[in-house]
Amino acid sequence: MPINTLGAGFFAVYLVLMLAIGWLASRNQNSSEDFLVAGRSIGLGVLIIGNVAAMIHGGAIVSHVGLAAQVGGVAVTTSLSYALGFAVILMVYAKKLRKSGGMTLPDYLAYRFNSRALRGWSAIIIAFTSVLYLVGQINVMGFILQSLIGLPTFWGKLLGTFIFVAYVAMGGLRAVMWTNIAQFVVMWLALICLVPVINQAIGSWSELLVSVEQKAPGWTSVQGTTWDWRFLLSWYILVFVGYSTRMELVTKLFAARDIRVARWSIPATAFLMIGFLLFGGLYLGAAARVLVWDQITTPDQAFPMLVALLAGPWISAFVFTAVASATMSTTDSLLLMSGASISHDLIRKCFHEPFGITRSESYYLQIIRYTTVIVGLLAFLLSLMNLGLIWQIVSYAFAVMAAAFFFPLIAGMLSKLTSAKAALLSSIFGTVVTVVWTAFTITKADWALVTHPVMPGILTSGIVLAAVQYFSVRNNARPLEKILGSQS
Repeated sequence: MPINTLGAGFFAVYLVLMLAIGWLASRNQNSSEDFLVAGRSIGLGVLIIGNVAAMIHGGAIVSHVGLAAQVGGVAVTTSLSYALGFAVILMVYAKKLRKSGGMTLPDYLAYRFNSRALRGWSAIIIAFTSVLYLVGQINVMGFILQSLIGLPTFWGKLLGTFIFVAYVAMGGLRAVMWTNIAQFVVMWLALICLVPVINQAIGSWSELLVSVEQKAPGWTSVQGTTWDWRFLLSWYILVFVGYSTRMELVTKLFAARDIRVARWSIPATAFLMIGFLLFGGLYLGAAARVLVWDQITTPDQAFPMLVALLAGPWISAFVFTAVASATMSTTDSLLLMSGASISHDLIRKCFHEPFGITRSESYYLQIIRYTTVIVGLLAFLLSLMNLGLIWQIVSYAFAVMAAAFFFPLIAGMLSKLTSAKAALLSSIFGTVVTVVWTAFTITKADWALVTHPVMPGILTSGIVLAAVQYFSVRNNARPLEKILGSQS
């Protein structure tokens, strides 16, 4: 039976399952809290699975394998940076975010700094970076559905966008978490199915490393095949600050049943994430470099080509369905975040409530759903533009998010003296420098290619925060007592 026929069957079952979960999750939702943080009822096991599913997206599979195949096993050494980023969330963020009682990161920042301006700015940044990140994931959907069921890329992107927009708009975070469980199981089972077919084609793990080094000298070296130490250092920093401010992970902490659940979910998520990166980079990346590198025109094609070459129709259909599933497990979280930023933080908290405009909870539920649909449509339209390789698009979104939030979050959580002005200006200047540097990187200006845009953005953010704070008065201490008071 051809893969397109099998793929259509697998994907049809998956589509019905996701939409059914969204419909079931939509029942008995009466408030924004029900929609955005699932009534703060998420337990430890579900939160861990939801975190991992959100972290391991389709782009992480497709682009990580392609990146590792291109630059070498050095790509997986970023695992240490992942671990450090998660450690920051565990030791600095988790308890305080859950303790704050907010529903979004702008909620926390507005409460911590007593600043409506900071709420509005952070909401805009989250919406912007989430849309950019969504573009990368929708591109993955186009690749995968083309391989899975033979759809042209345009229609694959459109179908994928329709599915995740539909179940998120219906069910909110509860739908996201329930679908993440199904996506987690499908994703891991499918990737494990690839091990025996790769082993049969190439041999043992040690034989694979010998083969890839012969095929691409330097692949197993510290710097890989193409990166110099400056760009490698900037990549490590990007991963560290990007994952210590990873919004899909951070915002789920608000939904944890209690502080203990919020904190213990982090190390378990980090352990599973690093295991996946080692598997995807060292194993699948090496296999792709040896077997299919000469047959592709872009690194993003490496994983689909590897699967098509080695796996039979049944395994290929299952694997491609799993990658589509992994893509949706991240896009749904991103979509929910961006919709919440616009509807909850901008419309409700910045424009309605400060001016005495009152609306019912059902009204705000409808606004969140409409916003979710609009954001999904915008991301789809942007995905039709050629914005670069998937890993590049994702890394630019990471860089902007990191420059906007890393220093304001760290300083605000560790010091009661950090002012709202310092936090806001730090975020603004860091973001502007990152966006400008990214623009020059995309146009391939020689001076901009020396380092990733995250480096100048983060440095600018830190310098501006320190300089403004030096000349600022202490922020109003009243809102800090609940968050920074007792550490017990």
